[in-house]
Amino acid sequence: MINLLKSSLLGLTLTMALTNCSYLPSPDKTNTTPTQPAKTGNTLPQGSLTQCPPSNASAGDTMCTMQYDPVCVKTKVGSVISYRTAGNACSACNMPEAVGYVKGECK
Repeated sequence: MINLLKSSLLGLTLTMALTNCSYLPSPDKTNTTPTQPAKTGNTLPQGSLTQCPPSNASAGDTMCTMQYDPVCVKTKVGSVISYRTAGNACSACNMPEAVGYVKGECK
């Protein structure tokens, strides 16, 4: 009786172990999700620059909506100024390097 119980437990353990292995992701499957680089441009569109708040100490902590209303963000890191398109004004000023933005995509 004990040998039968041990055999059943061993069989159950082996079955469970093999079943769990079938749920592991296949190593030869690669992520083919397309990625899109951030749109950058070298000029701002027409319009007046809206300044981001001077203290971006809490940048990255603000929750923004996912509403797409593109703006061209002027960023400054050291002495380098660049422009990139952000999804909306909130996400634009949520970047610590943001200076300000203009409505519309960067050109």
